[in-house]
Amino acid sequence: MSDTEDHTGAVDRYGNEASDRARDRSGPIAFMARNGVAANLLLLAMLVAGYFSYTSIVQEVFPESSLDTISVSVTYPGATPEEIEESIVQKVEEAVEAIEGVKQITATAAEGRGTVNVELELGADIARALDEVKSEVDQIQTFPDEAEEPDIRELTTRLVVLRIALFGDVNERTLKETAYRLEDAAAALPEISYVDTSAVRNYEIYADVPQSRLRALGLSLPQVAQIVGQSSLDTPAGSIETGREEVRVRTIGQNYDQQDFENIIVLTTQDGATLRLGDIADVDDSFEDSDLITRFNDQPVAFVDVYRTSDERVLDIAEAAKNLVANEFDMPPGISYAIWEDSSELLEDRLDLLLRNAAFGLVLVLAALTLFLDLRLAMWTAVGIGATFVGAIFILDWAGSSINMFSLFGFILALGLVVDDAVVVGENVYAERERGRTGMGAAIAGAQRVKVPVFFAVATTITAFLPLLAVGGVIGKILADIPLVVIAVLTLSLIEALYVLPHHLSTLPDPSHKPGNPVTRFFARVQAWVDERFKAFVEGPLDRTLRFVVAAPYLVVAGGIALLILFVAMLPAGIIKFSFFPEIEGDIVTASLEMPAGTTVERTAEITSRIEAAADRALARLESSPSGETQAQTGAASGGPNPSFLEATYTTIGLAQTGQGPGGPQRTVRPNLANVQLSLVPAAQRDISAVRIEEAWREELGEVPEAKSLSISSSLLGIGEPVNVQLSHPDDAVLDLAGDRLMNQLAGVAGVFDIESDQDAGQQEIELRLKPSARTLGVTLQDVAGQVRAAFFGAEAVRVQRGREDVRVYIRLPEEERDSIADIENYRVRVPGGEVALSSLAEVSFGEAPSVIRREDGHRITTITADVDSDTITGQEVADLLDNEIMPELQADYPSLQYDFGGEQEEQQESFGDLGQAFLLALVAIYALLAVPFRSYIQPLIIMAAIPFGMIGALIGHLLLGIPLGILSMFGIIALSGVIINGALVLIDFLNENLANGMEPGEAVIDAAKSRFRPIMLTAITTFLGVAPITFETSLQAQFLIPMSASLGFGVLFGTALLILLIPALATIQMRAVARVQRWRGRNRDAVDPGGEPMVP
Repeated sequence: MSDTEDHTGAVDRYGNEASDRARDRSGPIAFMARNGVAANLLLLAMLVAGYFSYTSIVQEVFPESSLDTISVSVTYPGATPEEIEESIVQKVEEAVEAIEGVKQITATAAEGRGTVNVELELGADIARALDEVKSEVDQIQTFPDEAEEPDIRELTTRLVVLRIALFGDVNERTLKETAYRLEDAAAALPEISYVDTSAVRNYEIYADVPQSRLRALGLSLPQVAQIVGQSSLDTPAGSIETGREEVRVRTIGQNYDQQDFENIIVLTTQDGATLRLGDIADVDDSFEDSDLITRFNDQPVAFVDVYRTSDERVLDIAEAAKNLVANEFDMPPGISYAIWEDSSELLEDRLDLLLRNAAFGLVLVLAALTLFLDLRLAMWTAVGIGATFVGAIFILDWAGSSINMFSLFGFILALGLVVDDAVVVGENVYAERERGRTGMGAAIAGAQRVKVPVFFAVATTITAFLPLLAVGGVIGKILADIPLVVIAVLTLSLIEALYVLPHHLSTLPDPSHKPGNPVTRFFARVQAWVDERFKAFVEGPLDRTLRFVVAAPYLVVAGGIALLILFVAMLPAGIIKFSFFPEIEGDIVTASLEMPAGTTVERTAEITSRIEAAADRALARLESSPSGETQAQTGAASGGPNPSFLEATYTTIGLAQTGQGPGGPQRTVRPNLANVQLSLVPAAQRDISAVRIEEAWREELGEVPEAKSLSISSSLLGIGEPVNVQLSHPDDAVLDLAGDRLMNQLAGVAGVFDIESDQDAGQQEIELRLKPSARTLGVTLQDVAGQVRAAFFGAEAVRVQRGREDVRVYIRLPEEERDSIADIENYRVRVPGGEVALSSLAEVSFGEAPSVIRREDGHRITTITADVDSDTITGQEVADLLDNEIMPELQADYPSLQYDFGGEQEEQQESFGDLGQAFLLALVAIYALLAVPFRSYIQPLIIMAAIPFGMIGALIGHLLLGIPLGILSMFGIIALSGVIINGALVLIDFLNENLANGMEPGEAVIDAAKSRFRPIMLTAITTFLGVAPITFETSLQAQFLIPMSASLGFGVLFGTALLILLIPALATIQMRAVARVQRWRGRNRDAVDPGGEPMVP
């Protein structure tokens, strides 16, 4: 009998005749097993394709993605938020609300600027929607004349690779010009496409004209601005034909600097004398009047921001930029530089962490395979794993994805899954060798026997991951790379296991071969020792346990159900916490301050100094006692910032970064805002988390009653606040009252802190209303408004393109004539025939107006946000409290009050809604995939029953590690479902074979469980070991990944133990039920399955 003949009889477990098996031996598996060149070329193709993709694929910390949002932004200099709302925002909202595919419209009206964000439904055609938004906005003809052209664009996340801080005790112009030179030098590098200078004020030219001069000349400020504008321009004047050539004609008169503008002739007297602008005005060529103050380590600073665009590589960009500033750029005396927010360091640290854990996991997997199988079989399995991983990079690149934190974790997750099919094929080949087959015969027969279950096992796992691609919102876009990587790896691993691995396993020596290598002999002895004890366990404790299961299946199933109920009940009981998205350890801790509207920049600076001092004390305290005792407790002396934790401090006053939002950092400019940012040493180099530093800072700072809001945060990637409640009401006064009540009630909830509201008490403003008598003087409201705006804000005369900047030239009153209320009342307005005091033309009154107006879907809203201490309470628990107690009470007291959740809760609802629907469809697809090959309606349900019981293991893992359940945990549980289904599928498959061969049902169940125990157990062990390094990783930057790996690792470990007991019990119950039904019908034949025949390949 040849090596390829079947030793098990004329009919195999599928009921196939010998002719069918002969056809299998000539099929693609047999062909590839015998054709080593074809098998090796297929393996080489994976390696080569993956290698070339790796050299070009984008590398980034987080995946860049479209946010399915179109932004319309309009600048209206000097306008109040209410003016912006009425004249800009509402008109844009009305124009775009009817566009197809619009999901939500949010808007912000701030001083001088209005922004409307149009969020689209998932899957909407963004390019078409962008064209429609542009078309609709372009048709608006009623924007104010002073408003600038709308800026309409699709919002995308734009990655700042690093920021180069230029700082020193030099003047502002020197800093800015140095930053511009560095920007030019960086932009000239081939590795860098986009650079920008930030944290600097714009150049502007001001001409301050006293009222006395205007009165003497009979001019108004708008008239002076018009004269200056008409005297400073270059104008094309056509061309002339000379007969031989065409010559262009141009009038040249553009002015560029202070001296040019001082020499502009404003007026010529009757005697021919000329008055120039410099004769009547103080012309200053400097910077815009802005409240912006920036400090880096207590020195003035300018930033050069280096971005990644298109498919550029972060590490290449960072290396080029660092080399430029360190070795090639000529830095002026007195200016130092520092690298700030270096994402390349984050990427390198996390790449190193994940690759190290992946390598360690692979070693553990190989060790397990070596113990239970053969050393060379384990090595060939490892080669196949490596090839599929490299090949998956090609698919990742082809799909337009990147190497990032989440795709790398996808590879680690896949490491726990990819060994499944290789283990099943390898173990079956190993079993064939134990039966006496050798070489090619064992390889082909082993692969052929399991090809169908292996194919459907991989197919069901891939189907289980497909719902993860359907998750919407920010979370779905961020995490989409995880299922993409897993699906790519599983697909390639199936190809490798069936068409490459058999050839390599065919070269293994006969089992009777005595290894000559001492190392090989050692592993052979270890393997024999493990195999002997394994078989003893199978024939002893496992056999007795299985016989008990078959004898009392209802008791076993009842116990499993009770166990499931027990652990699921731990979630509402709070024993296992729920936190939708974990904090991701960052290296920057930020304190964001908002003072009441109308606060001067000087007052904001005073409070900011207190915040900086508290940071110094917190760092010193942690340096002396990392556990966090106070200095009084430890006797530590106070000191400056902790050099072992802190790299630099960056403070901005007058401009605040309010988060990492759509399109990049969201910055707002107002004198009552400030940020203090502490840049810490990388997480890998410190043993205190950024969260602990954040807590210590908050403790040292204490309450700041002067502040409207103050929050401290350290998360690298946020999806929104844990508590975010959006209130709306037709009456703004009622909305303010309800917002205050809600804040007070949240303040009484333990574990809720940093409670903030975007509502404000309003900034004081002076309101002018034209008197009826003014019209008798021939004065219109537009005349008055124009002259008052010119006097106190400035009349824009012209814009000058100077280098890279568009420099604005303003004509206005001197500061001493526009710094008091009396100046407003006494301002002289030019009227036909003379001047009149403003108070004679208009009523001057005082009122309050919001400094920022926020709207959603056409209504004003107030948003209340807060952070939570997850050890005390979670965002979900606060949301439940709001839904069930707080908000019903508020709605009873304030009829027509509406509320909705934003931030983390909004993302949670959207993500879980999408995930739930997609997972139900996936379950239906999995059922179909199982029902077709099994030819059964019932057996797929038995296999799928393993899914909820597998979740018990995931919950056990979270309980043991003390970590909350979240969206990443769900990803791990879905991955776990695929593994559990695979084990149950293989077990039922062998049960069907035993029944087809005439074995008694009880013995068939026991034999199937025993014979498949090794591959099922080996799959569980290798899956657990594959993710174990990341599960037990102690480094700070890996903590957010642990819930996913814990779900898979512990889930498969404990779930497999339950699977070995519950699937036999369920199968026994099913067979008994079928037998009873058939006896009741009077049928005298053996009961196998009411759905049909055993599985057929």
